Amino acid sequence: MTTARAAWPARIALALLACSLVAAEAEERPNGFEITRHRVDRTKILAGGPSRDGIPPVDAPTFADLEQATWVAPDTPVLGVASGGEARAYPVHLIERHQVVNDEIGGTPVAVTFDPLAGSPLAFDRRVDGRTLRFGVSGLIYNSNFLLYDRETESLWSQFNGEAISGPLSGKRLTRLPVRQEDMATWTGRHPDTRVLERPDLRGIDYRYSPYTRYWQEDDVSFPVEAVDRRFHAKEIAVGVEVDGKRRAYLGSIVTAAGGSVQDEFHGKKIRLEYSSDLAVFRYEVDPGVELTEAYWFAWKAFHPDTDVWKDPGEVPGRKP
Repeated sequence: MTTARAAWPARIALALLACSLVAAEAEERPNGFEITRHRVDRTKILAGGPSRDGIPPVDAPTFADLEQATWVAPDTPVLGVASGGEARAYPVHLIERHQVVNDEIGGTPVAVTFDPLAGSPLAFDRRVDGRTLRFGVSGLIYNSNFLLYDRETESLWSQFNGEAISGPLSGKRLTRLPVRQEDMATWTGRHPDTRVLERPDLRGIDYRYSPYTRYWQEDDVSFPVEAVDRRFHAKEIAVGVEVDGKRRAYLGSIVTAAGGSVQDEFHGKKIRLEYSSDLAVFRYEVDPGVELTEAYWFAWKAFHPDTDVWKDPGEVPGRKP
């Protein structure tokens, strides 16, 4: 008995050492990823909570004709993508649960992505240097925006700008494809032959409810970001445009106060916007050469600290500096 008791401190020490080694490995290889050739501060790549593929991507999407798609209504927000004569609608209440759909549209391999944290719908061509990649959700975060990873090389990619920030493909960029976030009626008005993403996991997920409802309402950001402007609600919906490296943001509240529509010119390019405060969606037409991103205000500002704001109101009474 005495010998057994004398061994306890050694056993406890070994257990603590094992725990510390596991913690060190988790910090060194978060979610099992080797953070190499990183293009951002390594300490700012954070665990977001879920494990690798803890948010399951959709790898074999199926689609229904509009007449059979009972899970969408005319005012349902969708992400619309069209390519090669085909059009697809990805209901936001489905894709927010999966965040990535590996698809092929009109012969083009496409990753349709949506980040509920940043409010950013983005679509990318999955081909890089002659190789077609398949993407998953890493469970890691940078700039309060989720990081994709490709299964071929396990490089980590920023969902917001489509750049590999770590791994063998670090520095590579995905080609962006046009994606619209709008109500179903508007999208089908553009593409009446659109097909609609079917519910990927009816048994495991109740798609009627969003786990992000409270998050949308909070004027707060869950993770550290590179730049902050607290004059506006963090989750206010914005459209950001970029022309020749110059950026401008159009915020829903400012567009609403201006009558709901915008006719603007930015570095020689025409920008035409409408914002529906009822549906919380933008409709827009822009000249070729304009890169457009829809996102929450905090996310656009975090990735583009030098942005200006259309009809910038300056100091907003009652807002934190």
